Amino acid sequence: MQSFTTSLLTGQLTNPIAAQKFNQYHYEYLFKRIKLVSYMLILTYPAFFIVDFILLKDVSGTTFHFVLASIHLTGLLMSLGFIWLYHSSYRKVPQGIVVNSYVLLYLLIGAVSSINSQLLTRNIYAYIIILLGVAAIFPIRPKNLFFYYAGIQLFFLIGLHLMNPSHISYLGMLVNSTGATVISFTIALAFYSLRKNDYINKMKLSKREESFRRLFNLNPKPLLLTSLVDNKIVLMNHQAIEYYQLDFRDSDYMDANFLFHHPSQREEILQRLEEEKSIKNYVIEHQISADVCKWSLLHFELVDYLDHTCILVDTTDITDLKKTEAELFKYASYDMLTGVKNRRSGMELLAELLADGPQSQEFILCYIDINNLKIVNDCFGHAVGDDLIKTCCETISNHLVSTDILFRLGGDEFIIVFINKPFAEVQRLWDAIQKSFHDFNMCSHKPFQLSASHGFYHYKPGTRMTVEDLLEFADKEMYKKKAVYKGQATIIL
Repeated sequence: MQSFTTSLLTGQLTNPIAAQKFNQYHYEYLFKRIKLVSYMLILTYPAFFIVDFILLKDVSGTTFHFVLASIHLTGLLMSLGFIWLYHSSYRKVPQGIVVNSYVLLYLLIGAVSSINSQLLTRNIYAYIIILLGVAAIFPIRPKNLFFYYAGIQLFFLIGLHLMNPSHISYLGMLVNSTGATVISFTIALAFYSLRKNDYINKMKLSKREESFRRLFNLNPKPLLLTSLVDNKIVLMNHQAIEYYQLDFRDSDYMDANFLFHHPSQREEILQRLEEEKSIKNYVIEHQISADVCKWSLLHFELVDYLDHTCILVDTTDITDLKKTEAELFKYASYDMLTGVKNRRSGMELLAELLADGPQSQEFILCYIDINNLKIVNDCFGHAVGDDLIKTCCETISNHLVSTDILFRLGGDEFIIVFINKPFAEVQRLWDAIQKSFHDFNMCSHKPFQLSASHGFYHYKPGTRMTVEDLLEFADKEMYKKKAVYKGQATIIL
């Protein structure tokens, strides 16, 4: 097998096994061609019959008629015999022997036809036509064809000399027939070489395909090979089938549309591939099933496979990495005690709201300070103080909608941002929060009561200020309420 592969790589069939495989392949190809020629001769025999027995019936010379009819009848019997052989024993007969025998018989028929023509037309057209026909249609091994041409040419020249004693006429036919033989042999040699090179290229392609498939299936990562034209799956290794949980009994999975959420994504990939030839680190989320969602890192590469341009898709599972990233984002953006946004993410949000200047949105900022946290911490410990913060935060959150933003500024201070909400509606919402605090205090058996001071600042687009200015204005408003509360409150512990 190694020597056979080496023979293919060198472009020469020097190895006996490689040469034998090519001969078998070539003779099988020629065997089918003889079938087509045989059908053609059978279909054209009625025309030969008309020529032999109707059109040439008044031509003198019984020998010419007998030989011509015998030649045509022999061709018919050969064709009928081959068709029977082809359909009855196609795989059993030695195809090389049959092909060589038929080529030799065709050449002999051509030579005899032209020798017989000397009795009437004195031309050698039949012989030249057969020579060229054999060269173009049946380019057998050059070594065999050389001996066939040489032997038949010698036979033809001897027969021609016997039929043509004229030196000048014979010399012209000798030159023309020999030239036709040389040209025919050259044509046959060219066709045979092309056939051999085509076979070698196909074998090389087959070997490369085999190696590609083996490496493709051995790769530990999920791999897909899809057609560039219609997105059909050409190859998919076992790892990809398991990763994407595909069932090829479902015809919907014969294409690779499941890789993309929308056709526009594939169009984007195709456009980038046309420009860049490869795409690295394309992150996409795949809803594998109702319960399974995976994040994938895809690499796309344009490759040639079996003379077609395909897209090789390399998949890396980054689901765990995405989960870790989400956890880190949560830790970085959310307050662990209350579950709302932390100071960093809240301040970034305020900076974004102020960054648009005249194009920014109108909003109302509510600065909240939980009352009596220090007293609760001193009397009952920080665990109870944390419970106070969580309970107060949960009560406030229950009254907010998705467009309202709540974040912990630090300690017992919280910020609510009401975007595009009228002040009257915000005031009603805060009154509802205060009522919930009161209801809790009336029913709860916890060692603390809920209470919070607040201050509003109404921001309007076009106002020039920083985040610090915004918080300072709201903080001042909150301290006004805090002062009122301290003057009125009676803490019950």
